[in-house]
Amino acid sequence: MSPDSWIIIAAICLIGEMLTTGFFLLWFAFGAIAAAVLNYLGFDTTVQFTGFILVSVILLGVSRPFAARITGEPSKKAASDRLIGKEATVTLEITPDTSGLVKVDGETWRARSSQRIAEGERVRVAAIEGVKLVVERIMEECD
Repeated sequence: MSPDSWIIIAAICLIGEMLTTGFFLLWFAFGAIAAAVLNYLGFDTTVQFTGFILVSVILLGVSRPFAARITGEPSKKAASDRLIGKEATVTLEITPDTSGLVKVDGETWRARSSQRIAEGERVRVAAIEGVKLVVERIMEECD
């Protein structure tokens, strides 16, 4: 294989890396560059392919934990996401036609529901739509 072929493979991998967010093709580009260097040094095709595979796999294995940390989910949720599933107290009546207010974790939020919920009742945050909480009445368990 000619060194130009390895450089073309490296360029394709680099372009592919720029078009994706996986942090994956970059290491194959480095492997192709290593194979091109081996070609310039006069090694045969088998050594070039072996170098390509070894460099790519080693760099990929070393970088995966780092890439997972960078591209993974944030450890902290958005402020509003943490409210889903929490209990709240209605401070201004909620009707299906008008939103009301609820207090959850010491903060007051605008809330809506598909049912009428009186002031003072306990509710659970089911979802968030825009800047309003969607709440539902907590059903009391009978013993």
